[in-house]
Amino acid sequence: MRIIIKLIVVVVIIITLISWTPWITDDYAVSKVVEKLGGPEACFNYLGEDVAVKDIPKEVSWFPFSKYVVFPGEAGWFVSFYGSV
Repeated sequence: MRIIIKLIVVVVIIITLISWTPWITDDYAVSKVVEKLGGPEACFNYLGEDVAVKDIPKEVSWFPFSKYVVFPGEAGWFVSFYGSV
């Protein structure tokens, strides 16, 4: 019985850690999205104008099992707990 309780506690801790994703920092999530879009110098049609990706404001929010990177008023991307965009 004690083994089952320990196993349940370990599983709950692992799921909580994965859903929290502390290893996916805001800077890492932004860099993964910028990389996916072609780098900081790549052009992106932001609110009807071609703008370099590095000049677009970015907001990062926590979402269970991922981070959500958004260009305000435009588009958003999920960066999952294993680093995929």
